[in-house]
Amino acid sequence: MKTGFLLDRPYRRKKSGMVLLSVLLIAVFLVSASTGFAVFARRTMRRFDREQRAFTARMLSEVVLDAAKAILSMHMGKAHSAGDELFASRRFEFPDIGVVVTMKIDPLDDKIPLNKLFLPDGKTLRREIEVPWAGIWREVGAEHLETTILDFLDKDTEPRLGGNEKPNFLNRSLLSLEELLLAPGVTPEILSGFGGRPGVRSLATVWSSGKINLNTAPVEVLSILEGLDGKLAVQIVDRRTEKPLESIIDLATMPGFPVDAVPKLMNLATFRSDWFRVSFDVLFEDGEILTFRSILNGKPFAWKTVRWEEP
Repeated sequence: MKTGFLLDRPYRRKKSGMVLLSVLLIAVFLVSASTGFAVFARRTMRRFDREQRAFTARMLSEVVLDAAKAILSMHMGKAHSAGDELFASRRFEFPDIGVVVTMKIDPLDDKIPLNKLFLPDGKTLRREIEVPWAGIWREVGAEHLETTILDFLDKDTEPRLGGNEKPNFLNRSLLSLEELLLAPGVTPEILSGFGGRPGVRSLATVWSSGKINLNTAPVEVLSILEGLDGKLAVQIVDRRTEKPLESIIDLATMPGFPVDAVPKLMNLATFRSDWFRVSFDVLFEDGEILTFRSILNGKPFAWKTVRWEEP
């Protein structure tokens, strides 16, 4: 006699298979979830470690920055030179946390001052800047922009002769050289250089007192100053390498230096810096280096951090 027992067996096997499949699916889900959580946890920990390391590097750099300000205040000489021993690299060790900070001070005021182009009226180009200003645009191969950029930066909204004025022009000081890219006709190549041709970045700066430190200015900047050329620029660099220039008299007494060049430089040349860049390389025990930079401005015992740069 037939019973329902044999009829139930396939059904029970099917039911058991469904249970097993469900268990497998749950197991796969749990494994995937645990793996995902582990990945998330590792990424979170790495991000936390990275942020903690960056915080440590930043704090140590700020501590060392106080040492840089003290060093600058100790420099009471007549000149600031990039080769000055007082500005040489210095190591600061923090053995308790296994970190070494290397600090380097570079005196600036070394290029054409874009934020000091005009007289107090904010629109008249300083007489002593006229020649180097034209030199910038000649060197970068964009002479057609010389007057337009003056309109872009000056404080009035009236176009100058041969210039151009538009509603979106800044008509103010630059916060960074990158803002020049907002001016019509200025390309990344003109700003940074291309194919062996220099860019505005190598000739001009926003960090300046308004004068150019002849002890720190590169050859390409010296060569576009009124009364100078490439040959005289090299002579100045050679002379200051032997001993920093302390006054305009040092230039006048250089063999072969043209006497008529001296008065042309009087209102633009200086031999000290009011602006400095302080660089920090923070080395950790595993070999990783984080780099920070600070721009300082001021006078001895009154230094102000104007800009802080970090990765």
